[in-house]
Amino acid sequence: MTNLESIPLGIYEKGIPLALPWKKKFQIAKKTGFDYIELSVDGQSCRLQRLAWTDQDCAELKALTRQFQMPFRTMALSASRFFPLGDPLLSDQGIDIIKKAVQLAARLDIPVIQLAPYDVYQKLSTPETRARFTAALLKVLDFARKYSIVLAMEVLEDVPHFCRIGQCTDYIRELRHPQLKLYADTGNLAYNGYDAAEELTYAHGEIIACHLKDAVFHNEHNVPFGSGLVDFNRCLHYFKHIPYEGTFTAEVWCEEDMSFIPQLSSIHRFLAAKIMEENRK
Repeated sequence: MTNLESIPLGIYEKGIPLALPWKKKFQIAKKTGFDYIELSVDGQSCRLQRLAWTDQDCAELKALTRQFQMPFRTMALSASRFFPLGDPLLSDQGIDIIKKAVQLAARLDIPVIQLAPYDVYQKLSTPETRARFTAALLKVLDFARKYSIVLAMEVLEDVPHFCRIGQCTDYIRELRHPQLKLYADTGNLAYNGYDAAEELTYAHGEIIACHLKDAVFHNEHNVPFGSGLVDFNRCLHYFKHIPYEGTFTAEVWCEEDMSFIPQLSSIHRFLAAKIMEENRK
C-alpha cells in the first residue's frame, strides 16, 4: 500500500509562461500548491539551449529550488521527438542531445528524464528504424548509468508500438537495463480510447513517474480535468495498491498566456482532492 498523499505532485513547466523569470515560476508553483516544477527541454531553441547551461546557471537555479524547497524531480526531454534515435539522418544528434540532458540532469540533481521514444518522427517506422532506435537507446542508457540517471520512456499517443502500457513494459523487460523505466501518461492512453486505469495494471512495477491529464478521443491537449475519459479515482486506486515511490505531474500548457495562471490553483485542487479521496478510502 502507498500513501498517495506522500507522493510529490508537480506541475509541468509549460503550464507557466516561459517569459517569466525562474524565481517567479517557483513562486507561482508554490502558491498554487505544487511540490515541484518538471523542467522542460523541448525542440524550441530557447529550451534546447538549456543543455549548454553553465555551472553558474545551474548553481543559481539550484539555489532557487532550495529557497522554495522545491527540488526538481523530473525533466521532460520532448526534444528527442525531433531528433529520433532510429532516424539515420538524426540519430547521432539525438544521442548527443540525450547525453547532454543526462549531464544537465546530474548537475541539477534531477533523477529522472522522460524520454519520448520515437524511432522516427512523421516518417514510416520500419524494423530497421526500430532496431537502430534500440541500439542507440542502449548507448545512452549506458551513459546515463554513469550519472545514476534513469531514462523513463513515455507511453506515446502517436506511436503504434508504444501507445499502450503493456507494449512499453514488454520492451523494458526485453532490454533489461537498470536505467530504463516507464513514464506513464493517463491522457495519452485515453487519447486512443484505452481505459487508462486498466492499462496501468500492465505496468508490473516499471512506472517511475506519471503525467496526470485528462483527454477525449484524439485530443489530450488541455482537456479540462474531470471532463474527459480518464477515471482519476481508478488510476489513483492502482497506485495506492502498489509500492509506488515515483511522482505525479499535472501536464498542462499555458500557451504563453498569463491569464492561464489562475487555472493552476483549480487544477491542483482537483488533483489533490482526488488523491486525498482515494487515499482515505
